[in-house]
Amino acid sequence: MPLSPFNSNPGQQPVYQVGLTEILLLLFALGLFITTKIYHVDFTLADAIYTRFKWHYQKAFITEQLLHRYSRFLVILIYLGLLYKLATRFLAGNDPKGVYHLFILLLAIALSVIIVAVLKQFFEVDCPWDLLRYGGSKPYFSLFNYDPKHMPSAHCFPASHAGVGFSWMALFFYCKVTAKPLSSKIRPFMVLVLVILVGVVFGVAQQFRGAHFISHDVASFIVCLITTICVYSLAYRQKKSA
Repeated sequence: MPLSPFNSNPGQQPVYQVGLTEILLLLFALGLFITTKIYHVDFTLADAIYTRFKWHYQKAFITEQLLHRYSRFLVILIYLGLLYKLATRFLAGNDPKGVYHLFILLLAIALSVIIVAVLKQFFEVDCPWDLLRYGGSKPYFSLFNYDPKHMPSAHCFPASHAGVGFSWMALFFYCKVTAKPLSSKIRPFMVLVLVILVGVVFGVAQQFRGAHFISHDVASFIVCLITTICVYSLAYRQKKSA
């Protein structure tokens, strides 16, 4: 009988331990987020992008269609493809460990996206294009000081689109626990770099549209990284001896 993918540690699964790479990434991201707030980097970058009283790339094909709409569809298709692969492996019943690894990968990706979306509804934060400073109709409020009379907010923090990209950092964790690369030419660390780059590109595209500040993207990165660390720490934890 095949092992269920819902088992916490089927067979002789490897044990995940938070590595130096994850720690350094998290510390860097936290430092960057704090820096953006202390030195008002959000406004510095947005001021440079918002010129002549206009977000020039708000409706541009490359930012609105290619890097926002179509890229999201592509990511969804890839995820659905992996779900199909999970289902076929599970029904075949001959690779329980592979099923478990793939299930945890998909779970980490999904939870990262969901948690970012939930946090967006919790925080009352407007998008740059909503603000008076950038042609909108609302004053700016810091993260926890939103004025109720301007409710509801646009709920723009953290950045969901960047989070869609950053959620795939789970691929690095997948490679780490399975001790194998995705291919002979793509090593685990390269996977991590490429995925982070995708998230950054998604985030920058939205910044150029006026949809997000850089701190929104950094926050999404932090959420996705912490979520994935938690998922893998629980899914591949050390079993206590009896």
